[in-house]
Amino acid sequence: MTPVDPVGRSAGTLTDRARGLLRAERVATRSGWLQAVHPVLTLFGIGGLIAVTVTFDAPGPPAAMLGLTIALAALSRVPLLTHGLRTAVPMAVSLVIVAPQAVLLPGETLSGPLTVPGVTYAATFSLRVGASVSLLGLLLSTTRFASVLGALRTVRVPRPAVALLAITYRYLLVVFEELSRLVLARRSRRIRPASLRASWREAGSLLGTFLLRALDRGERVGRAARSRGGTAGRTYATRHGIGLADAAFAFVVFATVAAGVLLP
Repeated sequence: MTPVDPVGRSAGTLTDRARGLLRAERVATRSGWLQAVHPVLTLFGIGGLIAVTVTFDAPGPPAAMLGLTIALAALSRVPLLTHGLRTAVPMAVSLVIVAPQAVLLPGETLSGPLTVPGVTYAATFSLRVGASVSLLGLLLSTTRFASVLGALRTVRVPRPAVALLAITYRYLLVVFEELSRLVLARRSRRIRPASLRASWREAGSLLGTFLLRALDRGERVGRAARSRGGTAGRTYATRHGIGLADAAFAFVVFATVAAGVLLP
């Protein structure tokens, strides 16, 4: 792979990062605060915090919620740099998408074409996205995926929905493994540097081959599942005691939700 090969470099980076994110459960095995909380309570607590976050209409409350998530990440021994990058990227994308509103919304002028209502809306929207993504990242980082499935079954989520979620999670690993093999094959067949234009021209062929292979692998995975008795799955039983960490987390969630609902 040459320095001017954006397709191979981007696809390889995406594959490595995605597989690492799906497979990494090292944080969930650490002795942190959220790791000690019962998965059902974590699921309900994070869900409640996300629900109240999306109702904020001023930048102050979602910024405070984002600060709370950073504190929870630190107390749960989540790598702050990694967590921050996973939060900042969707937050920046949402800010770019909603940035025109800073000019389009009418109201008092802030600076040049920027208006106060527009800037407030853009800041509030991006902060809500950042806080929500950060909360979801905390759930996935500090709780094993099998424990999340067990929590969903405990709260009586329909079995087909849990089975579909489990199959999707496992199939994502298969899809990215397929993409990794395509990238490796592409690198091994390149014997001379390619121009930037040629690399971008090859992107369509790579994408088409990847989609065809992903569909074919999906059909084979489905046939294999049906041959083994279907995709109903099994009950994901989890044993987890209730302790001080659960009570502390429940108090934090209750206080935060109450403050978000009651305070103007």
